[in-house]
Amino acid sequence: MDRVARILKLLGHPDRLRIVALLSRGELTVSELVSVLELSQPRVTQYIRSLEEAGIIDRLREGSWTFSRLRPECDGQSPLLSSVLSALPQDDPVLQADLSRLGSVRARRAQQSEQFFADVANNRGQLSHEYLPQSRTEAVLLDAIGDRHFDAMVDLGTGSGRMLALLAEHVSRGTGVDLSPDMLRVARHTLSEPRFGHLLVQQSDLTQTELPDRSADLVTLHQVLHHLDRPADALREAARLLRADGVLLIVDFAEHDRDEFRDRYAHRRLGFSADEILTALEPLGFRNSVCHRVDSGEADRPDLLVWQAVRVCSAEMELAS
Repeated sequence: MDRVARILKLLGHPDRLRIVALLSRGELTVSELVSVLELSQPRVTQYIRSLEEAGIIDRLREGSWTFSRLRPECDGQSPLLSSVLSALPQDDPVLQADLSRLGSVRARRAQQSEQFFADVANNRGQLSHEYLPQSRTEAVLLDAIGDRHFDAMVDLGTGSGRMLALLAEHVSRGTGVDLSPDMLRVARHTLSEPRFGHLLVQQSDLTQTELPDRSADLVTLHQVLHHLDRPADALREAARLLRADGVLLIVDFAEHDRDEFRDRYAHRRLGFSADEILTALEPLGFRNSVCHRVDSGEADRPDLLVWQAVRVCSAEMELAS
């Protein structure tokens, strides 16, 4: 009762409630919250600290940035918090103004990412040759696949289309989705050879594709999650797309402190721990999840992690629930 009363008291403050409403739409830095709320940084920091102490939000420090986000158990799963958020009037002028400014913040982020990927599109070797241990990573992926053959593959955030090309012989058909027209042009060039005739790419938000439920038995996320505001959204979309016993393969950076990657490569996150992704996959219906580390081979380059997981069939999920 004391905790519930404390939470209700905190949420009874309009500015704290605004913060929670904003974080329900994705993680934000303090500076971004200051920009949206148009409040002083000390005041916003104070509100965030009180919400963290109450167990409503987490703060995640990465290099010089600190993200605030709703705790996983509060993000759409807490009846108390869900009730409060659902009771907010959507036409409230203060909330409408906050959402408008939030849109501007996200537009600035998108512009940075689009510029980065446009630059990559003009120099296709930049990603793979500057800081990715490509050959070792691809060897781990091929070893994970083994001699299996898949009916349908979906590559979320396909970029240059490299994953589709790499796994082409293991799939009957493959679809790559990406929001960047520049990268899709690169991917179409990558897949222009006749042997890739069973592969295609299309423009789509990788967290909300137009592909049908259970339409794939292999989904890949290669160097995608660190660019996203909400990596969990991409994992949920992968779970939606996968059939029973379908395979998910993820490649991304291990945790690192290369803060310059934010500006140089438009990274939102400075990598992930093995457990962070494994823990996120469990409630989405994945089993047999494993993680492999790929040494970058150089002291100034972050290592990569490769996660492999299998989608639990419907009957198993029903039994588990």
